[in-house]
Amino acid sequence: MVTVWRCSLLAQHFADSRPFLYHLTDRSNLDHIRETRTLFPAATLMERAGRTELLRVRRPNYERVIIGNRAILIRDQAPLHRGNLKLLNGFSFGDLVESINRRIFFWPGTAIGPISYGVRHFERYRQDGPVFLRIDYPSLLLANPSAVPLYCRYNSGSPRCSNGKKSPRGPDTFLSTLAFNGTPSQVVEVTFSSEIELPTQTKFGRQPGGPWNSLL
Repeated sequence: MVTVWRCSLLAQHFADSRPFLYHLTDRSNLDHIRETRTLFPAATLMERAGRTELLRVRRPNYERVIIGNRAILIRDQAPLHRGNLKLLNGFSFGDLVESINRRIFFWPGTAIGPISYGVRHFERYRQDGPVFLRIDYPSLLLANPSAVPLYCRYNSGSPRCSNGKKSPRGPDTFLSTLAFNGTPSQVVEVTFSSEIELPTQTKFGRQPGGPWNSLL
């Protein structure tokens, strides 16, 4: 009982300082998102499309998968450079790719916009005309009571070498609220390894700072 109380308190503390989550997607995916009112991990989309060969292999380019009568665009993993990684505790590169594919990723932020990592991520794909989804974090948690947020200190899909040191990745790259030993400002990514039902307040915009329009 004490553990559950503490976890809820920490999650609320994070939501107080980072009340919005931002998710970047291709504009062509909006109709599928509206129809399902749900975000899915890339791995779920691959499995439903019968494209399991993609699960553990880095994507140098976009992949288009077909589910029913919908084509869904899955973004590339071009910045995921193996040479910039220090893999820990027996984690292989394929393990990392699959771990990333099995998550939904959000950039934390405020009403003004996502943190700087999210803005840079947008700029990388600006020419492709992506859109941001802006989701009220407490509302997301209420709509998905069984979903467990896991936090990351890095842009997990874009490792960098710093002062000659490679960026670590392993089983502990994504941490629970209890295991994350840091402040909300040290969280770069908020991830979920399950489908996420979108709350009715979800907005979308063509720029990191909006303007914002109702999605659903």
